Amino acid sequence: MELFPFIQFTLNTQYIMRWIAGGIILYIPVLNFFSLGYLAKASRLLMIGSVGLPTWERKSEIWMEGVKLLFVFILYEAIPFFLFSFGFFLTTLSSITAFFGHILIKLSYLALFLFSFFIPFAFAAFSEKSDFKKALEFDKIINGIKEVFIPYTGGYICALIVLYICKIVIHIPYLVGFILSSVLTYYTILIATYYFTRLYIKTTLSADRITEDNVQGGK
Repeated sequence: MELFPFIQFTLNTQYIMRWIAGGIILYIPVLNFFSLGYLAKASRLLMIGSVGLPTWERKSEIWMEGVKLLFVFILYEAIPFFLFSFGFFLTTLSSITAFFGHILIKLSYLALFLFSFFIPFAFAAFSEKSDFKKALEFDKIINGIKEVFIPYTGGYICALIVLYICKIVIHIPYLVGFILSSVLTYYTILIATYYFTRLYIKTTLSADRITEDNVQGGK
């Protein structure tokens, strides 16, 4: 299934409430672990070739996967977070240190952009077998990205643009903007999950691809 048919598919009345439920709680601390875990479950379903979106059964497992994914994100964003925190600290000391602090803060934004670039495949690597260690195999993830670099980069930039638009929506007054931004952000991430999962399957990072290559090599 290609991207646009998948979008039409997810807007079907049979499935639409599944991702809306995840979107509503996306901005709510602790509960949003369910949202993250559901994305991992959706990615795993796509990898085995199933059509559709997963149900919300086994909520405790979904929640735990969300917690694990949070740690993956934290590890990948550790350097940007450190640069931002240390830079902010320097801005509070004196006018001299503030100069360097502002530089570090700007560098942290660049670092955030760069390190976030690897997260889609780190997420897919984790989701495939629910294996925390696979998401941290940095060298393998880089090699996998190289195999599909152009579509990967294009998808990453498009996702960032749409997520930025979703962020603007939150400024709509009252809870309307908050809820609408939350749901649209989650749906964007769901579409990105589909897109990057399909790319992931095409690379040697995928366990199924590795098995298939080994079988063909043995013929």
